[in-house]
Amino acid sequence: MGSIKKHFINASLKNKLFSIILLNVIIILFCSLCGNYLCTRMYNELLFKTIAGNLSVSSYSISEKLQNIETISSSLIADQAVQEQLTALKESDDVIVRNNANRTLNTILLSHFASLKSSGVAYISLYNDVFSNCTNWALLSKTDPEMIRAARENAEHMRGGVTWNYRGRGDYLLLTRSILKINNLAFSNLGSLVIAVDLDQAVRASNQAAALYNKSEYIITDQDNQVIYASSALSDGDAEYFMSNATRPYQLLTSNGHTYFTVIGTLPRYAYRYISLIPFDSIDQSLKFALGLMVLGLILGFLLAVLLSIRLIRYIVGQFNSLITKMQAFREDKLPLPMEENEYSLRKDELGKLHQQFDQMAGRIQTLVKVNYVNEILTKDARLKALESQINPHFLYNTLESINSIAKMHGNITITQMVSALGSLLRATLSHEEPLVSLSYELELVESYMTIQKIRFEDRLIYEIHGTPLLTDVSIPPLTIQPLVENAIHYGMEEMTDECRILVNTLLADGTVTIQVKNQGSYFEPGLLERLEKKEKQPNGFGIGLLNINQRIKILFGDAYGLTLYNEGSYAVASITLPYETKGDSDV
Repeated sequence: MGSIKKHFINASLKNKLFSIILLNVIIILFCSLCGNYLCTRMYNELLFKTIAGNLSVSSYSISEKLQNIETISSSLIADQAVQEQLTALKESDDVIVRNNANRTLNTILLSHFASLKSSGVAYISLYNDVFSNCTNWALLSKTDPEMIRAARENAEHMRGGVTWNYRGRGDYLLLTRSILKINNLAFSNLGSLVIAVDLDQAVRASNQAAALYNKSEYIITDQDNQVIYASSALSDGDAEYFMSNATRPYQLLTSNGHTYFTVIGTLPRYAYRYISLIPFDSIDQSLKFALGLMVLGLILGFLLAVLLSIRLIRYIVGQFNSLITKMQAFREDKLPLPMEENEYSLRKDELGKLHQQFDQMAGRIQTLVKVNYVNEILTKDARLKALESQINPHFLYNTLESINSIAKMHGNITITQMVSALGSLLRATLSHEEPLVSLSYELELVESYMTIQKIRFEDRLIYEIHGTPLLTDVSIPPLTIQPLVENAIHYGMEEMTDECRILVNTLLADGTVTIQVKNQGSYFEPGLLERLEKKEKQPNGFGIGLLNINQRIKILFGDAYGLTLYNEGSYAVASITLPYETKGDSDV
């Protein structure tokens, strides 16, 4: 325990905060898993009870169907028309009487069969000493005659009472009753009634009407555990297994690799035992899927909490690191101190107060440094500037005029052109102090510069300046186009052995002036200007000039204008956009 405490004390602030948050998240996750486990157990218990109760309802439905069959059979054997026709058959030998009786009995049986069909009745047959009647002779022919004979014998012993007869799964459950003559309380035997019940149809109908799971299977046995009915999906071995192992009101049993939810009970009003089975694989998979989703949600929540904690800790520790960086810079005499991304002057938390106190202390020390040390350096620099100012720009102009006069005396036109162009460039560079000049003035400056370069490169340099007359008075910052032309010559001419074409175009559209400087032989890399502004690329060489031009235009005219670099076919294009303003209209 002591080593853990020592390790925690010596850990970084980041690791301390992360350890505290991680411990809390783990405790919450553990409590959530325990709660989820308890809730799952309670849910499963409630689910089992619900399914068991629902399956019990289906047993009531089966029992009601059998009870309904008994009720209909009672009304059928007591039907006055049935009594009359069976009595006529017993007492008369007339063929016509017998035929009429046959038709009447068939009609009666069919009418009762229609009301019993939904209860799973396959057919109704009526036997007498003369002939027999049946609602479905095809199904009757598939029934074992010996089974029917034994059922009729059982009915004779019951003297009109209900008997249920069965022999095993696959056969019909037969209800048989003797039809006794009730006129004058004679109670003589007129015949026997047989109603064949298709238990498979009755069970399926009961499940569809009462059960949530229509894929449930059924096993019905008598008091001696003899199978009366078993669903076709169950083999004899399966039926035997479930009858032997189903011992509780409801439980889970596994057979042939499949899990079944079993409910056992007794059919109401009958001594038949039933076992209802539901394939539990899909339900189990659903429960496991739901549990998996819960666990996945907890894991994702844990990961999200960790990620958010890391981000929050990084934010807090980053502010401490910012203070440490300032302290290191102050210790190494790097003035001014690094700029901060966060504004601490208005913050009232502990970090804000730390930064404020340190900034005040550093500011006071910087003031002392400026008073004692920086002032001394500025004094020396002022002396140096005073010496440099003794060199008047007019001295340069006079010198160039002298050279120009000598060149004219000797008839050297080339030197005269170069000196005149250079003089124009120097005047524009050293003497012009206004923030804006006219576009015509700037193009004249470009013309002077191109004159010098044309003499230098001769026929290798081809340039064209296309100026729109309407744009001659448009205001433009001085020395804006000339540096772009200089760059075009540097990259387009000095790095090529063939001739290079440079085009300067001025355009006007929708109140916006566009000045394009195009050159062959060079290529602007994508996003060059943005990378220079973000300091992703060091602005060596002409990159400084590009930033200078773009920043001056934006300062004077706004962020909607500036410099754009792109490539168009074989040309590298530097495009300047300005508002259409003349010198008199500008407020700069």
